[in-house]
Amino acid sequence: MSIISFLPDTISLWGAVFLIILNLFCSFISTALSLGGGMLMLVSLSFILPPLALVPIHGIIQLGSNFARIFVSLKDLEIKVILPFILGNLIGTTFGANIVEIMSPAAGQIGVGLFIIYSLFGKFPKLGKKYIFLGGIISSTMSILFGASGPIVATLIKNLNFSPIKHVATHGSMMTFQHLFKSIAFFFIGFAFQEYLPLVGIMIAVGFLGTYLGKLFLISKGEQYFKKALSFILFLGAMRLIYLGLYNLKIIDFNFF
Repeated sequence: MSIISFLPDTISLWGAVFLIILNLFCSFISTALSLGGGMLMLVSLSFILPPLALVPIHGIIQLGSNFARIFVSLKDLEIKVILPFILGNLIGTTFGANIVEIMSPAAGQIGVGLFIIYSLFGKFPKLGKKYIFLGGIISSTMSILFGASGPIVATLIKNLNFSPIKHVATHGSMMTFQHLFKSIAFFFIGFAFQEYLPLVGIMIAVGFLGTYLGKLFLISKGEQYFKKALSFILFLGAMRLIYLGLYNLKIIDFNFF
């Protein structure tokens, strides 16, 4: 039995190799810089996966990646922040799941693209500890609809003045529960995860290595240059998603992707 027989029909062997290496890099930058890894993975998956699979598969990959951040920083978790966030997630995920069932894939592509652009150039409101529960509801709803809610969650805990390691660990744990609930919701909606599981399992295992290496570095030097390059890549990917959504809705009829 060949290796390619374990892959979904929509993903080539070289596409799978690309995703595995990419997840190593995304897990590294998510931990080392506490930014960008989830959105970069979402944009990259949009080039390879069909629209209906984009958010569910991104969610289960990020579940593994963020769990690794808990695993390597367990003693640095802030439980008092995490618990109300989990309760908010239960409400938001349930609400979002009822919307995503009736939303068209093309509308989802446009929504993901717009959300990424706002994450890059917009400003989320500065919220304190008392808004963690509400933030859990809002971010989990956005997550199940559009995928990458990491910037919203990061904003929630930014003003709590955690140390870098405590921030990464707490943010990772909050995202772990959010992606867990989202993956469960997509399972009950009827998404077929099983054909992607071998590839996703390898990606998650490699992601553990990226997370461990990221914790060792926790980069600050050269961060501003990296952010600019990453923002440019994410912007192009977001514009492509918006274009594909408009094209699939037949709002525009010229094809250059």
